[in-house]
Amino acid sequence: MADLYSVLGVSRAASQSEIKSAYRRLARRYHPDVNADPAATREFTRITEAYQVLSDPQRRELYNRAGATTASATRRSSSSSAAARAARRAYYQARADRIVNEWLEREREESKARGQAVYTTVALFLSTFIAAMIKPAFFEKANFYWRGTLVLLFAVGVWHLFTSLKRHFDHYTYRPPMISVTRYSRPMKPFKRSVAWAFVCGGYLLSLGTGMLLGMLTENFTLMDGLFSVFFYPPIVVLIVDTMYQINLRIEEW
Repeated sequence: MADLYSVLGVSRAASQSEIKSAYRRLARRYHPDVNADPAATREFTRITEAYQVLSDPQRRELYNRAGATTASATRRSSSSSAAARAARRAYYQARADRIVNEWLEREREESKARGQAVYTTVALFLSTFIAAMIKPAFFEKANFYWRGTLVLLFAVGVWHLFTSLKRHFDHYTYRPPMISVTRYSRPMKPFKRSVAWAFVCGGYLLSLGTGMLLGMLTENFTLMDGLFSVFFYPPIVVLIVDTMYQINLRIEEW
């Protein structure tokens, strides 16, 4: 935008009378009734707009301070306000989307963790029950190589069972803090560590006892075979079930 003082040909310190005189002089030269040149019409429009701003003390002061006419400043202010509102809306929308996505991601992670805990404990209890009841003889009937494979699976299964239970305990259980009469801290996890241990041990012993009780009804029950089965086969079953669960999760993510 051209400098309004330059359009009228006056200095910034010009008085109102000087501005009025400059406008009259230029108007007599570029008025459409006097000058039919299209360029003169455009020039007359420019000097009229400059005069309207500089002849009004408030608009002139705004122009001197902001370098813009009231209309231009208003348009820029409105445009800036609209842009600011749009930016705020975009920011809050992005923030809301991020919160929702984080919440959904936590829900997915929690669902996976819950599924892993359920599969691990159910596989442990059910395999213990079946092993105690039917006393499978895979190991006794297998050749040397298959026995080596079963022993390897047993070792890996024990390690996997231990690490899985530890991960589930760390995720879902807490240790009771020291008693304080001045401060109370609400636990962030749902179960006490002792309660979780009681559940796992109680479920295991219940599965073991029920399976062995049913196994005693058979004719070929021996205590040693039953104890070997319930200690040897459940870790292998848990390893296989958890591996299949992880493969299923990977397939769903694809």
